[in-house]
Amino acid sequence: MPGTVRVDPVALEAAAADLDAAAARLQAGLTAVSLPIQPIPSGSEEVSLLANRFFRHSGGSFSPAAAAAVDELIDTAAALRAQAAAYRDVDFEHGRSLGN
Repeated sequence: MPGTVRVDPVALEAAAADLDAAAARLQAGLTAVSLPIQPIPSGSEEVSLLANRFFRHSGGSFSPAAAAAVDELIDTAAALRAQAAAYRDVDFEHGRSLGN
């Protein structure tokens, strides 16, 4: 039927579980390699020192960005679960109003 949207709360919850699993794997990987990324300059000339400063800066921004990604995955999973519950509640109310 055109214009109809079918939502499966079970599929939403399965997607949320997949997101939680991805967040857990990412967090475990971050914890396993929690050493700071501190490259050593390959030489003492200006180019090596500038490259090293760039890599240190990039390495320093990695952990916060990865932690934010974990939080985003967890938040998205929670939103999917809330939407699944809302769809179930609406279906229940519609079924009750129809006498089912």
